[in-house]
Amino acid sequence: MSTDKAYPESMTAPRLARAAAPLLFLCLLAGCQKSDTKILIGATTLPAAGAPPITGSVIFVSGKTIRAVGLQKDVPIPQDSERTDLAGTWVVPQGQGRIAPGEPANLTVLRHAPQGAEPASPSEISRQMTDGQWKF
Repeated sequence: MSTDKAYPESMTAPRLARAAAPLLFLCLLAGCQKSDTKILIGATTLPAAGAPPITGSVIFVSGKTIRAVGLQKDVPIPQDSERTDLAGTWVVPQGQGRIAPGEPANLTVLRHAPQGAEPASPSEISRQMTDGQWKF
């Protein structure tokens, strides 16, 4: 009876699994990283004070900057993007800002249409984005 083994004694299955675990962990971690590109889909967007609303909008944010804003049919959505469904909400700029290409991604998501030019009360705010990062 032969005692030949396919692997040397030093590479048994448990040892091989322990050796491969860190590599597997790094591969999984790379797949879980959040994208720097965020796509906000479906909200009614008020790009600036007095501007007409964009119903069913897409806002394309890359890093800290807005890259595009418009109707869903007009703004291409990259495959490797973090997508947020905001249907039924309103997106307005923070402060006196604008939601436009090249502008900082400083946005407030409201649960319903804004009431005039006054800032929203905390109970009306669903989420906020500052410099392209969600704050809550």
